[in-house]
Amino acid sequence: MKYKLSLVLGMASTLAFAQQSGIGTVKVEPNPVRAGQEVKITIAAEGEAPAFCGMVVHFDDGSESRNVKIDGKEGKFPVSISKTYAKAGSYSIKAEGKRITTHFPCVGTATAKLVVEPGPAAAAAVPTCPQGYRMVGRMGKAGDFSCKGGKGAMAPAKPLGCAMGLEYFANDKARQVGCRKMKAPRK
Repeated sequence: MKYKLSLVLGMASTLAFAQQSGIGTVKVEPNPVRAGQEVKITIAAEGEAPAFCGMVVHFDDGSESRNVKIDGKEGKFPVSISKTYAKAGSYSIKAEGKRITTHFPCVGTATAKLVVEPGPAAAAAVPTCPQGYRMVGRMGKAGDFSCKGGKGAMAPAKPLGCAMGLEYFANDKARQVGCRKMKAPRK
């Protein structure tokens, strides 16, 4: 009797595992996109979404792939990831199962093609410091620069216009403003 019961339970668990759903589709919006514009990558499950598995998403632009744990609580299907592509081109975004710590691989793989068009031309002109400020050093290869205010210099009323891929910064204590390379988001 014990043997028959364990055989039935073993077959039932094998059948349940075999019917487990997995990675179904990868969707990218908007597509096409301009270089420097953020895209939303959505990975959906096929059939009933698995509640406990791991996967990796490859972005095809030389950046680090992202590991995703599906745990049924915080990590659930559909999975949404925001990403910015810096260069124009055609990219293949792929999601595939991967064992991550105690999470076994999600079943299946899915890919989507993304077309990145050239972005607007960067402001290649000479950077302009606000009145009462002077440029410190030289402009960097990416167009980044820094301006130092003299005595009595007034902080600019509005942020400087920075080229794509750069962000405005201000340090009131040091009387510095400028445009610097954007920092990569922490994972």
